[in-house]
Amino acid sequence: MAWDEAGAWMRDRVTYPGLVRWFLRKRPDQGSARDVDARCHIWPSRERCARRRPAPAKIGPMTNHTKPTLLISNVLPARPGDEAYNNICMRLWDRLLQAALPTWNVIREYAQEDGAEGAALRAQGADAIVIMGGEDVHPAHYGASQGYNHEGRHWYRADLGQLALVDYAARTGTPLLGICRGMQIINTAFGGTLEQDIADGTHTNRAILSDHRFVRHGVRVEAGSHLERALAPVLVDSEITISSAHHQRVDRLGQTLRVSAYAPDGTVEAIESPDAPIVGVQWHPEDPADDIAQLQSLLAHLDARRAPRLERASTTLVA
Repeated sequence: MAWDEAGAWMRDRVTYPGLVRWFLRKRPDQGSARDVDARCHIWPSRERCARRRPAPAKIGPMTNHTKPTLLISNVLPARPGDEAYNNICMRLWDRLLQAALPTWNVIREYAQEDGAEGAALRAQGADAIVIMGGEDVHPAHYGASQGYNHEGRHWYRADLGQLALVDYAARTGTPLLGICRGMQIINTAFGGTLEQDIADGTHTNRAILSDHRFVRHGVRVEAGSHLERALAPVLVDSEITISSAHHQRVDRLGQTLRVSAYAPDGTVEAIESPDAPIVGVQWHPEDPADDIAQLQSLLAHLDARRAPRLERASTTLVA
């Protein structure tokens, strides 16, 4: 890594402490760690003292270290064997970054690579979590079988990783937003089940991979819900128009969860935990064609419900 990239690289020092130690141990212009130590010892004492004297403090703009940290979980970094699917995933990812980066530091998490243990460890550096959409949850996680209509590829290790993120959020009080598949992961983590294929196909556009058009329809948000408070800036008479692209939906609701939004046909469009800051929406607020204010409202709600990480750590229950 070039030394002039240090400023950008060091922003990741909390997430990658091992790499930071390596980086500080050996700089490109200083040779080995032993060389650095040797030079320190041969400096005259007066010179060493002069070198240690701190520079005068400078008042400048606040750095991004003042921002909270948002972990965004994807199934995979890319789908090289499926260019059309990968393209739409990247469009959604870019839109989420557009909404998040002004107010958050972002950690990228790829659940298929990290698995359950890796995802949970990475979440320890986050103030809030977003689980994005993706492929169907493997039916083994909710007691069903494969072979259903429109079944696609499953990523079992990614399922385990994102289920672990929901468990971590519930245990530590870390705010979590699940989008589409992310909402289904939440329901599955709490013991719920999924309807494997919506027969009439009314909630997805079968040509979405080519035209990138989501199905648009209204949802009604339940009064008094956390979701209602989150979306208050964009709701009109408790309703909002959303972008939909899913062929599965909640069947049996997970234990302790409550429904916070319905579609006109009765489809569960949002769920939440009354005991933890966990909300899932079945739609895609990160659709580039939608008003970004909806996504910004959801991210602001995560920020409003977060607690300092040290405070969360002191109240975490350990078995």
